[in-house]
Amino acid sequence: MPIRYRTDEELHNHISNPPASEPLEHADVIIAGSGPVGMAYARTILETCPKATVLMLDIGSQDSAVAGEHHKNSIKYQKDIDLFVNVIKGALQNVSIPPADTYIPTLVGDAWTPPVTDDGPGSHTLVFQGSNPNQIREKNLKAAAMTRTVGGMSTHWTCACPTPHPEEIEKNPIPKSERDKLYQRAHVLLNVHNDQYDKNAQGQDISIRHNVVKKTLLDNLPAKRNVQSLPLAVERRKDNPNYVTWTGANTVLGDPARFGGRFRLRTETRVTKLVPNKLQKDSIAGVLLQDLKNDKDVLATAKAYIITCGAIGTPQVLANSGLQERIPALGHYLCEQSIAFCQIVMKNEIIDYIEKNPAWQERIKIHREKHKGDPLPIPFHDPEPQVMIPYTTDFPWHCQVHRDAFSYGDVGPRADARVVVDLRFFGRQEIRKENRVYFSGQFSKDRDSWVAGSTDIYGMPQATFEVTRSQKDNINDQKMMNDMCATADLLGGYLPGSNPQFMDPGLALHITGTTRIGTDPKNSVADASSRVHGFKNLWVGGNGCIPDSTGCNPTLTSVMIALKGAAAVKELLDGHSHGHHK
Repeated sequence: MPIRYRTDEELHNHISNPPASEPLEHADVIIAGSGPVGMAYARTILETCPKATVLMLDIGSQDSAVAGEHHKNSIKYQKDIDLFVNVIKGALQNVSIPPADTYIPTLVGDAWTPPVTDDGPGSHTLVFQGSNPNQIREKNLKAAAMTRTVGGMSTHWTCACPTPHPEEIEKNPIPKSERDKLYQRAHVLLNVHNDQYDKNAQGQDISIRHNVVKKTLLDNLPAKRNVQSLPLAVERRKDNPNYVTWTGANTVLGDPARFGGRFRLRTETRVTKLVPNKLQKDSIAGVLLQDLKNDKDVLATAKAYIITCGAIGTPQVLANSGLQERIPALGHYLCEQSIAFCQIVMKNEIIDYIEKNPAWQERIKIHREKHKGDPLPIPFHDPEPQVMIPYTTDFPWHCQVHRDAFSYGDVGPRADARVVVDLRFFGRQEIRKENRVYFSGQFSKDRDSWVAGSTDIYGMPQATFEVTRSQKDNINDQKMMNDMCATADLLGGYLPGSNPQFMDPGLALHITGTTRIGTDPKNSVADASSRVHGFKNLWVGGNGCIPDSTGCNPTLTSVMIALKGAAAVKELLDGHSHGHHK
């Protein structure tokens, strides 16, 4: 018998006295979301609490033999990175899409068309499933998207893991001395290296392109720009160093078999809502799930609940649980990075330098013996460049000069991809409370529960953005664009079709702040340990927990924050094992 229409009180009673016909699922810890942050929580808890059980839930399916593996580890994508662009496009689902203008003036005859209304221009629209009638186009993060699969974004992320500049983490409530230790642990879990494109154990250059791009920038930019190899969650394969293993969520968890059945992963399961405890206002009694394969509702209970569904999905679950009034900062203080992007074709002088460099002559000779007539002195299997110009006070943006797969920027037949370099500069956004994501619906006193308004394609309350960039942001973005153009000029000429441009808002997929940590419940969602204010057994995790506006990639910092949260979960579980709550 489905239970989806029960009130919160009925759900609570069902959890307290479950009928034999509808048994509850149970684990010591329930984690919603299977990305790197969820896996960091799971691994830390399982390793430090030898008897604890963890139930992990994901709304997506397991799309690889190894749960959460990075799809770019496939050899075919490492041979042709442009092919991976379509994988990313297929994985991303846009968050908020305004209804489109569907007026068809040439439609004639007795074919159905939307009725004309008196609501003014633009009223002749269709509300397709998943589109958002509440979204104001000018305040939308048009390209913001979610990946609903086991492993989440880590199945296709770039694996860039730079450590933030102090200005990018100044509002984080975790003390610096503790942060530094947590960052060290996060580096290990994510398997971060900054030397996998530089030199091998024999002192030979691993990548010609990487080293020549890095050298060009080092020779032409001031030392204070600190040009360096981009820290990446990647390791070159020992069986064939032409290829690498990119970190996925599976890397963070490790082999689940070693936990002896204490870890379970339930896929294609929607986390619908948390059920607050009616008797103990500071705790969660259970969670309502929906098995998407059969549309069956399930109730599950735990000692601790951790929601790591992303910077949009996590506040969505909390809002659908009717917690917005108790958590006033939920969804507010949203920050997203601007992106300036271009692609260049390397200069003749750089190619000439490669051609004449004594260190690379043997490799060039072998390549040309195999591929007679190739005019380029770059072997086909030469790894791509992965270079970073980090954020500084004078240049407050993060720069990646590389060749990688995004949902845009494939080269196709326009040029030989071996001479193409991508430049992506990421700008910060001023922290303002009014920049937010909110979720349609309201709390019904008659039903004692949250009643959703318009919904997304999964039946959850529709996310709507209200985000604008300030004048300060606009000025900084223009300076960033000028810097990118000056940097591009050092390397080559613009690839036609990829001239300098700002990308659609939200395309960075680096949203922060929506579940930010802090000390004041008025302007933060959770404390320094990511425990939600006012609750003793509810945690949040992910990029939304970052309280700062960052220019650099956020995953390393999100995992760092999660490790502190996992320690707090351990304390709670230890309290339970001794017969009391902490």
